[in-house]
Amino acid sequence: MINIDKNEAPSPQEVEVFLKQINFTLPKGFIDFFKESNGANISTEENYILLWALTDMVQLNKDYMVDEFAPEFFIFGSDGGDTAFAIEKDTSEIYEMPFIGMSKEESIFRNKNFVEFIKNI
Repeated sequence: MINIDKNEAPSPQEVEVFLKQINFTLPKGFIDFFKESNGANISTEENYILLWALTDMVQLNKDYMVDEFAPEFFIFGSDGGDTAFAIEKDTSEIYEMPFIGMSKEESIFRNKNFVEFIKNI
């Protein structure tokens, strides 16, 4: 059983600002989810995922220096601990990797699109 605790939806203007700030294709289902919820807490009995607010993602990627350590990726959430969930910019596929030591070499493929990612939590 998946429990999804969604935040209030971002405004259409906030979604538009986000889309103008990125330069890669988002995974299938990603923007549809985030148009309805500006981030979310998702849990099952075994797993927990914190999806960052769409309005904070670009700044959080800067704060975590993702372009320096893992420029192939864009992080959109975490497990609430030391694992990040990210989009590989070239493929739009979803990976997990450690925040400390983030790199392409340390990344692990999770799903081809966002819909599968949510289903497989």
